[in-house]
Amino acid sequence: MSILTNSFIGIIFIVVGTVFKLVPPKHTNSIYGYRSPFSTKNKEVWEEGNRFSAIMMIVGGTIAVLFSTIVTIIYKNRINMSKSISNLFSMIIALGLVLYTEVHLRKIFDKDGNRK
Repeated sequence: MSILTNSFIGIIFIVVGTVFKLVPPKHTNSIYGYRSPFSTKNKEVWEEGNRFSAIMMIVGGTIAVLFSTIVTIIYKNRINMSKSISNLFSMIIALGLVLYTEVHLRKIFDKDGNRK
């Protein structure tokens, strides 16, 4: 049970990333999709941001699940420690997903959202 609990955030990343990949948001909106000031510049940036972030969520979620499983096995007698480490790692993954997606968008588009 601890492996599932510790891997929950990673599993959520995988599920959300898969949904975004299979059913990407069509238009900029405030409910569904990867949103940042830069990703909402125009439709092309929006689509690339959502395409790329979906892939990164799936990859990041998979890494988080694997890491959480290993941590849970290593700290099997220290449940609170394994939860804390797994949650911290998942937060780092989430931050990395946003930063990496923003860097990716800025490599492809100029500051006004036009393709380089």
